[in-house]
Amino acid sequence: MIILKAALLLLVNFILYASFGSFFEIRRGSKWSLAVTVGVGFFAYYAVFAFACLPVMLTYRPLSLLTGIWTAPCIIVPVISAAVFRKEWVAKFRLIRQDISENRGYYAFVALITAATVFLVIMSYNFTLDAAYYVAGVTTNVDTNMINVYDPFTGGWLDHFELRYVFATYYANDAVVCQLSHLPALVETKSVMSAVVMIIVNMIYAHITRFFFEDRTRALLMYILMVLTNYLFISIYTASNFLMTRTYEGKSVVGNIAVILIFVLYMSMTQDGATTHNIVKLFIVCLGCATASSTANMVIPAEVAVIFIPYAVIKKQLKLIPKVLICIIPEIVMMLVYVLYVKGWFAVYTFPR
Repeated sequence: MIILKAALLLLVNFILYASFGSFFEIRRGSKWSLAVTVGVGFFAYYAVFAFACLPVMLTYRPLSLLTGIWTAPCIIVPVISAAVFRKEWVAKFRLIRQDISENRGYYAFVALITAATVFLVIMSYNFTLDAAYYVAGVTTNVDTNMINVYDPFTGGWLDHFELRYVFATYYANDAVVCQLSHLPALVETKSVMSAVVMIIVNMIYAHITRFFFEDRTRALLMYILMVLTNYLFISIYTASNFLMTRTYEGKSVVGNIAVILIFVLYMSMTQDGATTHNIVKLFIVCLGCATASSTANMVIPAEVAVIFIPYAVIKKQLKLIPKVLICIIPEIVMMLVYVLYVKGWFAVYTFPR
């Protein structure tokens, strides 16, 4: 029963991501990507969730209130998305079916490798303190019906919120899902979310290979090399290390979905230009990944600056620079808030004062 419930939640997650992403990726009469839709939708989902979560958490309200509030957009957004983009999705699935029939070998290998990596990360044993902390955090929130008020390791009441984690509402969503579905926190984090991250990563990899190569054999070779890199590039604190061993953690989301997706948006910009459509998607990704891990506060501004500022200079489109800088405002704000907290300028308490 737990396996069936976990599989159903996996499907529901992708429906939600596709629904949220449709509003930012799909443009009538233009080509659009399933991988980009799901990727952008993933971050749009968590960005909107953060706006629902933070007021509830910071006013000391119970988790059950957040669960009730968040149920509404999880129903409304897919319904509206289906009504608005039904024709586009039907046409897309027809194209995908035709593409699969013409390139069975390519898709068979991609599906096989994706399934193998999903199985590997679900079945692997992770004993790090960080991994235990995040799972325990979700369990504690569910069992106490509160949000980040109690220490995940000891169960003791916390005098104030730990700012390193309080804005990473990615994990609070796991608690909401567990409360709704009655799925154990370990299954939701270690199995469902690990599978979600790994599938999205492989979707983006496949999208990149198809962008560079029309020949499916070359595309498949590139895809295999990208996957092998993650198998073999295991060292201290690499994106590959987090993807293969700590898949469900926020750092893995930032290093393996956000970073790669921003590169995909850069590829799109080199092809379509610095359109408002591309800038909006970049902003959504930057906003959403700021809710996954504080790691985004350093990594994302660096990547955006390194990729897009030289592009703007080379293309003589200097007006692009302030636009991309606006996209990283969420990370800059989070960074400043955290520094002020660490220096003792303020604290956010877990009770009214």
